[in-house]
Amino acid sequence: MPYTLTSAATLGYDLVRLPGGRQVAGVLVSALRSGPAEWALLAAHHPLRTSDPAADPFLAAEDSARARELAETAPRLSQTTGAPAAADGPGAAGGGAPTSVAALAEQLRTSMVGSASALERLVRHEALDAGATEPSALPDLDDPARVDRALAADVLADAAVAAYAARQLPRALRRRLAEPYERAVAGSVPGTFDLAPDPRTPWGTPLRSLLAALRDLDAPGRERWRRAVDATRADRRPWAATMHDACWAAHASGRVPAAAAAQLLAVQAFADAGFDAGDGATGVWNAVSGCVQGLVVADLLGEDALAVLTEPWALATGEGLLAS
Repeated sequence: MPYTLTSAATLGYDLVRLPGGRQVAGVLVSALRSGPAEWALLAAHHPLRTSDPAADPFLAAEDSARARELAETAPRLSQTTGAPAAADGPGAAGGGAPTSVAALAEQLRTSMVGSASALERLVRHEALDAGATEPSALPDLDDPARVDRALAADVLADAAVAAYAARQLPRALRRRLAEPYERAVAGSVPGTFDLAPDPRTPWGTPLRSLLAALRDLDAPGRERWRRAVDATRADRRPWAATMHDACWAAHASGRVPAAAAAQLLAVQAFADAGFDAGDGATGVWNAVSGCVQGLVVADLLGEDALAVLTEPWALATGEGLLAS
């Protein structure tokens, strides 16, 4: 399944279940908010341009190719097996064992909807708007800005894949892939790669409050969110239809990049809150994601629709989300 900015909540579902998901989210927000100045900064740290004599561009290209090959071995939900036996349950004819159910649960917790190659396409073709640029393609060398964008795409894609495939890649390989991006961020003027809600937007302040509240959660707070998810689980069908409408509203209003950035910032807050992969797999991420999407398009949704998306927040906190 391809990742898209429109379906950033689905990407978020994968990222909150990955050990490197928080880092992937940061790279993607950097890509979304980049322009010619940021591309030039990122390009300066590409192995083809860096002044570091230890940075061999040929070895870097080999690392990149090897990482992508290893990344594709990650488990996918479309490849999940054993569902019929698990669905039969422990007491079914044929003796479905409890361990089979446990194994299936682990597959669902760790298997991805998308893939590393889908993530790379998102970075290059949507988040960065890198056009037809591929890792092996050569841009027009007479257009410096286009060259910068192509090299920036390499730096961002390498960093994103390194974090996304943290389970599949050796630590040293991950570090080599991520280092150009990390050097660019470390050497930039503070705020260049801003990983915070845009205060100029109508939803910027309430979104900032929501993310801050998530980051401040303690163990009882996380448990309240889990209970809120359990309490709303029976209304899954209305939630799914309403979330679809909210994603369409973002598309129709030209807010897809803003909504995607909000979802990715929520991925980081979700991790900072102390939620784990199990929480991501069992509905807590969906609850958070719905609240975030509702904030971004609150002015385009009816009161009933907004109430459906923000109900988990109301149950977990006892407050109305837009009043924050």
